[in-house]
Amino acid sequence: MRDRRLAAGALLTVLAVAGCTSDPAPPPAPGPTSSAPARPTFDPPTRFGPTAIKLGPARASDVLLYAGMAYAAGESSTTVTDVLTGRRLPALTPQHPPVQRPGGLGEPVGHIPLLVQRDGRPAVVIAYAVSTPASGTTTAKQSVQLLLADAASGQQLAALSVAATPAEGGGDFTAVAGEYVTVVGAQANTLVLTVGKQVTLGVDLTTGSVLWRNTTFTAAAVLGDTVVGLTAADSSVRQQLVGLGVADGATRWRAANVRNAELAAAGTAYAVLVAEQDTGGRFYARINADGKLNDREAGSYGSGLGCRYDQASVTVCSIGTTAVFALDATDGKLLWQLPATGRTAPNVTAVWHGAVYGTTGTTTPVVLDARTGADREAAPGLAPVAVSGYAGVGVDPAEQNTVTAYPAVG
Repeated sequence: MRDRRLAAGALLTVLAVAGCTSDPAPPPAPGPTSSAPARPTFDPPTRFGPTAIKLGPARASDVLLYAGMAYAAGESSTTVTDVLTGRRLPALTPQHPPVQRPGGLGEPVGHIPLLVQRDGRPAVVIAYAVSTPASGTTTAKQSVQLLLADAASGQQLAALSVAATPAEGGGDFTAVAGEYVTVVGAQANTLVLTVGKQVTLGVDLTTGSVLWRNTTFTAAAVLGDTVVGLTAADSSVRQQLVGLGVADGATRWRAANVRNAELAAAGTAYAVLVAEQDTGGRFYARINADGKLNDREAGSYGSGLGCRYDQASVTVCSIGTTAVFALDATDGKLLWQLPATGRTAPNVTAVWHGAVYGTTGTTTPVVLDARTGADREAAPGLAPVAVSGYAGVGVDPAEQNTVTAYPAVG
């Protein structure tokens, strides 16, 4: 794309990483959350010690670190652990049983925690699809429950019931093949959720009331006061880029018609799109909050788009299985891409405050500089899936469904 051109050949099969969420601008990092002796903090850490604190069962994507507090969202509850002391706080548990995926129908349902601002304070929100059992003359039903906790202390703030079910299976979560509920982002006190494949909601973070509902649109990113996403495919398998107001769900703009589109949140300024035009050609573009397509470039872009914002100034993206590239989080300028002559692309596991964490080959941890792509640490001791100044969280090699915190030491 001129001086910003992404090498299409290098991006035919780029590393698939989890899509990032469109979080609000991060608040100032708090100090330690416990009464333990002060531990050094590193911004960002590049080395991790061997001492481990087990956080509990959770997928790698379902962990959030906020300073010294770790949130590991499991299938039935979210464990909260002070990684400075190892102290386990009361778990965040839905008031009704979470809806589990029927046996043999795919991976366990995920619950990705998100950092939001609630009444001006950092809070963690986790969404669970739940089943309310029948009682008296009231029939059983499914809905969504939002668990909110103070990010710095781990104290539960609320358990909000949201009247929401998917479009699939006549409103039955067990008919949903992918994630049941995904928290996309928030602006002011409005939280944006996707439910199943094609329902998007705006929810009041104070009451749990549904402010608006759209059943023909799947949200991908919250950019300020605009939700950016894709419509359901029509009879010609075409989708349209659409922007809705966060507060009211009203349509603000409609943009390109595309096919086989992948749209990923990429920070606070834009989303990233890889899609197919009516002619069959693939292209890449950045989507602003006003619907403008920037840096649009045709090329042989593959599938598997994912982006991670480092909560500072860089977004690291991938498309496929073998290459990674970084963009300035404000203006989208291409900063670097791998592989390059004499260098391979890492398998990215996390990005935080100017550092890219991952592995080379299948297991060797490495840390890169997020702005330059240069190797920053060749022996970090861990390829974390979540990072703060105090610790990194990795998947326990002996128990693949258990996540573990390791202290930052450099």
